[in-house]
Amino acid sequence: MIRSAQVLSKMLYSTLLTLGPNTFSWISKIALIMIICNIVAIAFAKLTVKYPSVDPAMPGSNFFGGFRVASVLANSSFGHILGASVILG
Repeated sequence: MIRSAQVLSKMLYSTLLTLGPNTFSWISKIALIMIICNIVAIAFAKLTVKYPSVDPAMPGSNFFGGFRVASVLANSSFGHILGASVILG
């Protein structure tokens, strides 16, 4: 019974891998685009976030521009969404 579940799991996993889209190979140009998009997101947040210093604090918050945990997570999430959009077109 356990053996058949493992086989089924491997079959499902390999099927899901074949359904994935063709993606770009990771090159320095794509990395640079992602870094620039994250910097743009941080600059946008610096100008628009009303309360960037709401607790809890980040360890070494001076490295994060004075942002706290929620702001850093929101900035990096927005930067990655922006970067993926730019890369994928």
